[in-house]
Amino acid sequence: MQISDNTPVLVASGQIVDRLGDDWRGLSPADLAAEALNAAVAATNVTDLASTVDQLMVMRTFVDSVPERIKPLLAPFGSSDQFARSVANRAGMEGAKAVYATAGGQSPQQYVATACSEIAQGRANVIALCGAEAIATMRAYQRSGETLDWSESPEGTSEDHGMGLEDQFVPVLAAHKVIAPIDIYPLMEHKKRVSRGMSRSQYQTFLGDVLAPLADTARENPITMFESVPAANEISTPSGRNRVVGDPHLKSMVAKDGVNQSAAVIVMRYDRACELGLENQAVFLRGFAEATEQDLLKRVDWSVSPALRWAYEHALISADLTLSEVDAFDLYSCFPVAVIEAMEALGLEVGEQRAVSLTGGLPFFGGPGNNYSMHGIASAVTTIQRKQHQTVLVGALGGHMSKHAVGIYSRTPGGVDPRASDLKFEGAGNSRVLAAEFSGTAVVETFMMKQLAEGTWLAVLALNEAGERVVAASLLQPGDLKDLCVEGDPVGARVRIEPDTQNTHKVVGLA
Repeated sequence: MQISDNTPVLVASGQIVDRLGDDWRGLSPADLAAEALNAAVAATNVTDLASTVDQLMVMRTFVDSVPERIKPLLAPFGSSDQFARSVANRAGMEGAKAVYATAGGQSPQQYVATACSEIAQGRANVIALCGAEAIATMRAYQRSGETLDWSESPEGTSEDHGMGLEDQFVPVLAAHKVIAPIDIYPLMEHKKRVSRGMSRSQYQTFLGDVLAPLADTARENPITMFESVPAANEISTPSGRNRVVGDPHLKSMVAKDGVNQSAAVIVMRYDRACELGLENQAVFLRGFAEATEQDLLKRVDWSVSPALRWAYEHALISADLTLSEVDAFDLYSCFPVAVIEAMEALGLEVGEQRAVSLTGGLPFFGGPGNNYSMHGIASAVTTIQRKQHQTVLVGALGGHMSKHAVGIYSRTPGGVDPRASDLKFEGAGNSRVLAAEFSGTAVVETFMMKQLAEGTWLAVLALNEAGERVVAASLLQPGDLKDLCVEGDPVGARVRIEPDTQNTHKVVGLA
């Protein structure tokens, strides 16, 4: 097959882990990112490749993905005021245009597609991408009372694309104490459970079955952050080490951000790869699609993500491949429902013989903030180069199952520019109207519970007779409602809701 000179190819990858323990080096995020880049460059065996990089795209760190007012709490040791430039200078890429990416788990896949498009359009010959987190080191120093100084103002300039997290904070939910992803994803999880006709105990066992293959992979991955990975039967079993972090999630089921991990890939023109003798290492981004979901409270059915399903379908279409031609997957796994929804979109069942994760996933391998999927992509490149796989699909998502980017990597090329398609997701369809003020009875769509100092907090999404969505919450008091929520299933129950303070409603009891 004739390959165009300007076809983008991924030629190398690098991954680094700095585990706490005897060999712990206490590297900063910038040091970790530079090491991953150095590893990727070294994998090419090309002298001075770093100095020829035109652009360096750096994924946004966790501490740069939060509002400035809380940043000192999460980054007490400071950070670079130009993180992308700090990484570039460390990696010998001083001459490269340094780009700091928007936040979100979908970003690595989006930016790899962008890098490929930049090369296809003739705007660059070589582009490197990377990201890193050193949250475990930061927390270890906080626990010990020792200090660090990660503040720096590097020489040179960079381009900052901003956080891009405008949809992350949902005021109506926050007013009802539903704020963080660990509060919001249980609402999706219970809705998914009901859509599958499962009781709460059945679903918890099912979550263990879904996640067990990821744990098996993490156990064998040399880049896994954690020395101890739970056995299959431990994932869905509550224990002192596996407490409930938000019904139905146990600690072992959700992303672990306390990591020191970094990953990088290098993309270049095909003719450049041939000049450097790297044509046999060439991996193609054969298919790509991205989609953004409706605003959270407008979504009609919280058990599914039409945007996710569209992105998976159209990534395969753009690659001109069928599902049976994909050898392995790396499905995003911040929470179990993300894995389940992707598997449903692809028609995969529990017990699938093909790998559903190349890394071991965010709960077991590690969840390095916005950069997790760079590890999935780096692993895809490595396994394809080693001829373990011919074709790998990497699914990435950000926000509250909000932003989706899917890439298909292969030994054989597809189109030259992965962003050339003008297909856009237009499947939002109907949307729910949020009741501004409501008093009366409504049917519970889904719910979440969490423990506060005052007791158990219940928040529900419910539909009134007009079909409007009502968000309501309250501390559970002894009685029928608490019994139903703790021992039964409130989904489908009719509850009484009354206005509380401005813009909030409270659940009074069962109707």
